[in-house]
Amino acid sequence: MDCIRCHAEIPENGSYCPFCGKKQVPEKRKALKRANGMGTVYKLQGRRKRPWVAAKSRIIIGYFEKKTEAQEALERLSGKSLTERYNMTFSQVFEEWKKEHYKEIDTSSIRSYDRAYDVFESLHDKKFRTLRTSDFQEVIDQHKKKSHSTVSKYKHLITQMSRWAIREEMIVTNFASFVTVPEKKKKEKDIFTKDDIKKLEKDGSETARIVLMLLSTGMRIGELFTLPVKDCFDKYVIGGEKTEAGRDRIIPIRIEGREHFAYFKERAKGPLLLSGHIGEHNQDNFRKREYYPLLERLGIKRKTPHATRHTYATRAVNEGTKPELLKQILGHEDYSLTVNTYTHVNIDELVKAVEPKEVTNTLLAK
Repeated sequence: MDCIRCHAEIPENGSYCPFCGKKQVPEKRKALKRANGMGTVYKLQGRRKRPWVAAKSRIIIGYFEKKTEAQEALERLSGKSLTERYNMTFSQVFEEWKKEHYKEIDTSSIRSYDRAYDVFESLHDKKFRTLRTSDFQEVIDQHKKKSHSTVSKYKHLITQMSRWAIREEMIVTNFASFVTVPEKKKKEKDIFTKDDIKKLEKDGSETARIVLMLLSTGMRIGELFTLPVKDCFDKYVIGGEKTEAGRDRIIPIRIEGREHFAYFKERAKGPLLLSGHIGEHNQDNFRKREYYPLLERLGIKRKTPHATRHTYATRAVNEGTKPELLKQILGHEDYSLTVNTYTHVNIDELVKAVEPKEVTNTLLAK
């Protein structure tokens, strides 16, 4: 073989040239030192599956099988400041996320998110950045027998938390968005029949009055139980919750339901319309202790309070209410483009939409 420098013939596999002294095997160059603030990569002692460690600002980013993988992890964080947030657990992310999100939602939604958080108890102490779709999916799969809307709420929570974590530069991918939930089983909506409504009108109890108020406005039960007296007028109320489209909307009262609103308005003992109700003031207790027992007593097929909303919508469609008006009355999210952009709607028009044909349109009396 020839020397790599002077090209003199030297013995095979010689380490050095005997003529010029050049070392024949190239020396392995040491890796360049990373610039300050760029993090560090080092190897742990002993036999380990993932011996290479990537760290930055004294915070361990992760453990890797190969050195190159650890270096790539640091490269992804190049130019980004790193704080203790990077190692936040599921519980810590939830606490930080809800500080912002809970300011924008109602009490009912807060309770739903709190229940969803409890479902993920097995993940509470795990670092959020280490969680993958399979981790979330495993929890979701344990609740397949629950309703589609309930399981969807679980997914919605982790999706929102993941978005927050991406914003805070803790993760780069929303793995929760890939979680699948059981398909929604379509079933015919329960509504109150004409005979059911006649039974309620004949009963005359305050519980029956409240059900008739829901039937005459299409309000959610939570919206009615939190409705202030000051927002209740003779022919309409101003209320709503849940979504931006649903809050503070004009809700006309069908003519047959106005007497019941007047009844509670006259008996109110506080800021809320139903404050004078002699029964339950908590909507959950009202369902269990008054609503369902009333249906059973009157021989009405068991159906949720939300059936009053379906009944209202069904009657409105049958009576020819304009779709864009109905969407606004019910406070649906997808009504806004049609109504706000193409249609001018005033209070008179909303009330007229639910008036019987023989009733003339007059100015609203507050």
